[in-house]
Amino acid sequence: MRTLRKQYAATLMDDGQYRRALPELRRLADERATEAGQADPQSLRFRYDAAQCLEQLGEPAAALAEYRALLPYYENQYVAQDAELSFEVRRRIGHLLLALGDRAAAHDTLARLRYDVERLRGPGHPLVADIGRTLQWLGQVRG
Repeated sequence: MRTLRKQYAATLMDDGQYRRALPELRRLADERATEAGQADPQSLRFRYDAAQCLEQLGEPAAALAEYRALLPYYENQYVAQDAELSFEVRRRIGHLLLALGDRAAAHDTLARLRYDVERLRGPGHPLVADIGRTLQWLGQVRG
């Protein structure tokens, strides 16, 4: 039954029906966390998808809170399978801070992220260039 519910939630997201997908994703995340623990990768993925729904629904503060709650799990070396999802969560946090008008926090978050991506993936990684463009824009806006 849970497999059908996962497919249903994924279909809703693919169809842009974020308001309908959100409660289903939250239920799936809660059920899975109850069974396997808060750090369960599948539960975390449901929560990540729920945060994406919140973004798409124009609720940046709620999405930011969810991503911030998820980040420690994705940065935990025993939970995270690779750094890419951690990088993506941090990028989304930076962009949401920017959307909420906190340019200084967005700049700090993205500058630290760029440093970490560069260190792990090299200066030629596409995410380094993407973050660099955002930081350059932030510098122009601040200056």
